[in-house]
Amino acid sequence: MSNNYWIFIVTDHSNINKELTVKNIFNQRMEDELWGLGKSTPNREKLKKGDRVLFYIGNPVKSIGGSARLKTDSFKLDKKAKKKYGHEISFYNTDYGVKLEDIDIWQNKIKMDVLISQLSFIENKNYWYTYFQGGVRKISEEDYNFILENRDKKLTEQIKEVEDLENEYQFALEMHLEEFMYRNWDNINWGSNLKLYQTADQDGRQFPADIWSIDFLAIDQDTDDLVVIELKRGKTSDSTVGQILRYISWVKENIADENQDVRGIIIGKESEDKLEYALKDLDYIDFKSYEIDFKLN
Repeated sequence: MSNNYWIFIVTDHSNINKELTVKNIFNQRMEDELWGLGKSTPNREKLKKGDRVLFYIGNPVKSIGGSARLKTDSFKLDKKAKKKYGHEISFYNTDYGVKLEDIDIWQNKIKMDVLISQLSFIENKNYWYTYFQGGVRKISEEDYNFILENRDKKLTEQIKEVEDLENEYQFALEMHLEEFMYRNWDNINWGSNLKLYQTADQDGRQFPADIWSIDFLAIDQDTDDLVVIELKRGKTSDSTVGQILRYISWVKENIADENQDVRGIIIGKESEDKLEYALKDLDYIDFKSYEIDFKLN
């Protein structure tokens, strides 16, 4: 037997009691895991265990705010149940109810006005709000899935927006980090005595290496090693390691003396498993993380 699909409608009752707003009623019913039903609620007798339900939170929210599965058929509330769920905020002055499970309260609710044009059960799109009366409305599986897909799409878009902002922030931070390091080179504890490499017309910042640029090229004044320093800048671990290896090879071939060693330092916000594995056998490349105060560890 296939399941049915429903929208349970939360209606504002603050005219009766100022505490009985749509938000309060919805939150309390989610906490109780039980939905109160009136004797004359449309479709009450058709509600069956396993049915899927979405929750429409009415005016002023006017949004789909969550989903659940029916844990029971509709049943009559006995005295014990009424006592358990009888607190005023639940507004369970009703004789029937249905228990809920697999409750998912959506932190990012979907405004109904972005959905109505594609929902088949709303025939008159101009007066869509009239379809959200009566407490329980049956919908098709297609409409149910469309709402869930729209929710997933919105979440994906929101996640992407957050990731894009984080990437922009990270890139800007690392651009400032490069400038900070350049201006405060002598105050940074590198763990060795590093000085920016210098030529007649170029210092070691953004040092040209064929068609590339090395973030910093330095020289260890104690060992005479040349040191390639690269900021991770949000790149993947594999590409960062490949990049610094390419720069080290170029420096060995074009800058270093015959017996002069070349090593590398990667600087990033934090290490990760991929990076650690990539550097495991490369003892001439170190990773240093930075904190917000630009302290190198």
